[in-house]
Amino acid sequence: MTFRHSLALAMATVLTLSSLPARPAVLGVVVAADRVHLNTTGVTAGATIYDGDRFSTEAGGSLRVRIGAAMLELAGASVVSVRNRTNSAQGMEVELDNGTLVFSSARAASLNVIGRETSIRPAADTRTVAQIIVTGRKELRICARRGALQFSYRGETETLAEGKCYRVILDPPKNSPKENEPIPPGHWPKGFKIVIIGEAAAVVGLGIQELLESESPYRP
Repeated sequence: MTFRHSLALAMATVLTLSSLPARPAVLGVVVAADRVHLNTTGVTAGATIYDGDRFSTEAGGSLRVRIGAAMLELAGASVVSVRNRTNSAQGMEVELDNGTLVFSSARAASLNVIGRETSIRPAADTRTVAQIIVTGRKELRICARRGALQFSYRGETETLAEGKCYRVILDPPKNSPKENEPIPPGHWPKGFKIVIIGEAAAVVGLGIQELLESESPYRP
């Protein structure tokens, strides 16, 4: 084979490799899975989680994963997508389309949960455990089990105090009836309404105690 032919072959190989689609980034690992699907494929413990994966659980199913500095648990009849945050921002983004998600994270920048266009994340770099439930097209339930949360919607932000469960109503009608214990007292941001509905200590199930005790994040 002549030098010219060898050079042409090498160049063709480089061009072929450069045209192949980039492999998605590895985000974490599945710790436990029961009746879980990745698109149409079943999921088992030990599976690798990639940027852009979308998981769904059947009724009565559950999913537990470690991604970076966070641990996530999805209840039955729930749907979630995971991805790296855009614009070179640190950490990852989790979008809860339906159902219930519990998360545990020790760093505020490591996790941002999206639900019905809202953003929920730890308010500080401390162990934070929260439960988020999508209950309607314009409504969420959020429990700050450990640590405070930062809640944002369309440019408006509120801090959700530790130890409380909240009902969040998005784009509430101006003539909606008053409810007990509003936050902040006497004033509501025009984009959403937040009402305390109970104590977060009452939240049980979904392995939340294990999330509270978990301190060693998985490093993919």
